[in-house]
Amino acid sequence: LDTPAFQGLTKVEHRSQEQTKQAVLNMQNEAIVSGAGLCELDDVWKCTFGEYRLPMLKTPFMLFASQYDWFRLIIAQVANVTPSDCFPEPQCSYYDYADSGANATRQKLLVLPQVIAGTSGVYSSTCYDHAMSIWKEFNLQRVLGVTMAEALSAALEATGSPHGTGMPVVVDSSCGQFNCGSGCMKKLDSTCGCSA
Repeated sequence: LDTPAFQGLTKVEHRSQEQTKQAVLNMQNEAIVSGAGLCELDDVWKCTFGEYRLPMLKTPFMLFASQYDWFRLIIAQVANVTPSDCFPEPQCSYYDYADSGANATRQKLLVLPQVIAGTSGVYSSTCYDHAMSIWKEFNLQRVLGVTMAEALSAALEATGSPHGTGMPVVVDSSCGQFNCGSGCMKKLDSTCGCSA
């Protein structure tokens, strides 16, 4: 997500959008990045940034995105929550930032034109994780009773349907808190959190 900096951490290593801008600059070929002009966004770096590029895709897709993406948060906040460690004190600012990003993720997923049309699908948990397709949780973790593997299977089946519609939309909005979904498998220290 193209999000504001957390507590003044504005260096490239803390901002995924700045990292994307640097990667595009290092490529030294805006024509490749813009798809030979097919991407007409005002800044060429946005052509490689999912938040801006996804609405332009024509090919059906199934997007998996945690609302509390571990990678996004650890890059932005330079802090991690583990089964034995909490965010640094005061924790509330960390949770507020995470909640803001989660709300933005959920809202942006549900207004993707392809999702609204039923030609693409999304699967989004409130779990604190990232890139789960390589782990056993892909087949075990559930959002609204559906695993990622089941959502992918349904998406593949839908792409073969005559009208190309009926893609799964599995977006957890039931709890709206950090790692709170009933299917979240990573258990965190129960003393972590914001009580304000």
